[in-house]
Amino acid sequence: MDQTQIPDDTAIAALEDMIGGYQKTQALYVMARLGIADRLAHGPQPADALAGAIQVDPGACYRLLRALEFLGVVREPSPGVFALTRLGEALKSDAPGALREEVLLTGDVFARWWGGLEHSVRTGESSVPGIEGVSSFEYLHRDPEQTRRFNRLMSAMVGAMARGVVAVYDFSPFRSVVDIGGGRGTLLATILEAHPQLRGILFDVPATIEEAKTAIAARGLGARCECVGGDFFAEVPKGECLILSAVLSDWNDDKCVTILKHCRRSVASDGRLLVLERLLDPEKPAPQSAFMDLQMLVIGGGTGRSAAEYRRLLASAGFDLARVIPTGSARSIFEARPI
Repeated sequence: MDQTQIPDDTAIAALEDMIGGYQKTQALYVMARLGIADRLAHGPQPADALAGAIQVDPGACYRLLRALEFLGVVREPSPGVFALTRLGEALKSDAPGALREEVLLTGDVFARWWGGLEHSVRTGESSVPGIEGVSSFEYLHRDPEQTRRFNRLMSAMVGAMARGVVAVYDFSPFRSVVDIGGGRGTLLATILEAHPQLRGILFDVPATIEEAKTAIAARGLGARCECVGGDFFAEVPKGECLILSAVLSDWNDDKCVTILKHCRRSVASDGRLLVLERLLDPEKPAPQSAFMDLQMLVIGGGTGRSAAEYRRLLASAGFDLARVIPTGSARSIFEARPI
């Protein structure tokens, strides 16, 4: 049905649901903050007993649980007794996917930064410096727990992509791989495990690198992977294959060119730069990732890009875009050669 053909009452209901989206997000945030999913993971509980365990008002707890029941993350098998659903299990602290980390970051910081969306749309710049006084990454790295939370979220997001990358890209011609802005090393570790001949360098800010060393060692790769702290706006380590995964979409064109020029100076003459990002297709209807594109704008003044836009960006730094390789995940590989 064309949007112009939606009945008025249906259109109003749909719009009201959109307007109230913040209410659902906040209810999930409070569920995560109070650890309700972890409590209910042990079995159904009466609302009063749960309220006592998490030290909240019993009546308000019941009302929250009813709202969460509407969202489908809990169910009420008998009056006043609540149990976790399969959907709600994803909000446990040990659940794969780090959705609890995502909803906590959303409630703690992202929602506040989205409050400055109008500023970002008017200026094309991040809202965060005007709200926090510093950039988003500086703000997050001031708080060790927020840093760990953000890194766990990014590791979960990268995990599925990493399997797709090693399935479609041949790293056998290389002896060294440098993952720039590689977080806790999820992608690089997956590549090294699939290619025993490779040595790796993981490069990120010093606070993240300290956490990454533990993660890399836990996968038995400490001897083959060097963890280096630094700033990709200043310089990056040298290597045959350099990777920028979910980095360029965080920044505007000028900052991206700065990062790419450092990569151009550091990549081997016959090496490759792999840019792992979402591929925007302006010819297709807007996908759900359009909101992720706005997220990049709000958080860092960044943006998603089309293949033509990445080609121009890479050319500005001395690279030629050789090909775009789908990975079966949200991100594609933009393989670039130094000119």
